[in-house]
Amino acid sequence: MLPTMLNGATMRVADTTEVSGRVTADSREKKTMKPAIRTWLALVTVSLGLYLGLPVCGLAHNDQGQNDQGFVDPFVGSWLVHATVDHAAPGIPVPFEFDALQANFEDGTVIATVIAGAPAHGVWKRSGPPRTYEVKFLYFPSGPQYPPGTIGTGLPGPLILNPQGTQLTGPFHGFSTGPDGKVIDQISGTVVIDRISFTSNP
Repeated sequence: MLPTMLNGATMRVADTTEVSGRVTADSREKKTMKPAIRTWLALVTVSLGLYLGLPVCGLAHNDQGQNDQGFVDPFVGSWLVHATVDHAAPGIPVPFEFDALQANFEDGTVIATVIAGAPAHGVWKRSGPPRTYEVKFLYFPSGPQYPPGTIGTGLPGPLILNPQGTQLTGPFHGFSTGPDGKVIDQISGTVVIDRISFTSNP
């Protein structure tokens, strides 16, 4: 009888120890789980923030042209420029109008024509509110009033692109600088610039 009672007591002690050990192990596991869960949640939050922020960072990374996500700025393309001159050099009747062509490239460069079809080269950038742009181009003006080495500078902007991405409007001004660095004349007015496409008119 005594051995049986001792065996029963031993089994109860063993069961109690096993249960106690399980409870202690479970408690330790729960304590270690809480920091692990917090760490996991923090990593998920940071990863989600980076994922959502990457497109914005990509757009801001490059002021011109294409970014890492393949976004091409709507300013890129070929355009037909219709300019109205309100102010010009003395002796030139105003207002007068002229048309020009302009091509804007993803790397921020511009190739255009200006008055009398003179070729011009320059740069563009986004500026100010959404769909707002600035352009700067240089050209060689022609005429007896311009000595060799004269540089013309055109500064259209700020140009506002319509929501459809088909037309830009805004002011422009420019000036011609002689080889001695002095300004020979100035010009200013407004422009309406239409995107050239297969459906545009003309």
